[in-house]
Parts: sequence; structure tokens; C-alpha cells
Amino acid sequence: MLERRTRVLVADDSETILLLLRTRLEIEGLEVTTAANGQAALDAVAAMGDEGPDVILMDAMMPGVSGLDALKDLRKAGSEIPVLIVSAHQERDATDSVELDVSGFIRKPIDFDDLLRRIQDLVPDPA
Repeated sequence: MLERRTRVLVADDSETILLLLRTRLEIEGLEVTTAANGQAALDAVAAMGDEGPDVILMDAMMPGVSGLDALKDLRKAGSEIPVLIVSAHQERDATDSVELDVSGFIRKPIDFDDLLRRIQDLVPDPA
């Protein structure tokens, strides 16, 4: 029987960052879905249903529904999906998201080795 791959949802308004993260994470064997803004991320989580992502990488600052607003909506809906906030403004976003049950912060530019370690720490090995 094949092991289920770890599913990651990446939400960022930069097409370049989405492409870089998708490419690098897929090379590492992860299954990646992308969203160009917070609303698209919420829609993707809803569309995935019970097969939703194992972890979400969410840019804090996006037009329309920001990453932090999307996270608020996820938590209000009862979602416990681990979320890593990705931001160039880590300190400010940390202050803004204390009550949102954020699983951690990744500073831009992204250290991919650190990112992979954090994802591995958040997603239990399938047994």
C-alpha cells in the first residue's frame, strides 16, 4: 500500500513565491496546492474537505482577505490545521496573531531547510 504524501497548501499573492515553493516542496515529495490570496486558501481548504491539507503556509499580507484574516476564519470554523505564517514582517505579524493559534513563523526570504524541518515537526508520520 502506498503511503499518503503530506499535503501542503501554500497561499501567497506572489506568483514567483508560489512557483518556488511548489517546485521545491514537490521535489521533496510533498503534495502541493496553491492559492493566490486568503479567500482562495479558504476555498481550497473547503474544497479539500476531509482530505484537507496537513499544513498551510500562509503569507500574512495579501490583498483582499489577508493571511491573518483567513486564519481567523479557519479557526472560527473549528479548523485545527497547523498554519505557518510566511512574512517579511515577522515581528509585527507575530504580535497581530497571538490569539490565532499560529504554529510558527517563516521569515522571507525563506530558508528551505528550516521550512522543511518545521513542516516535518508539524505533520506526524503516517503509521
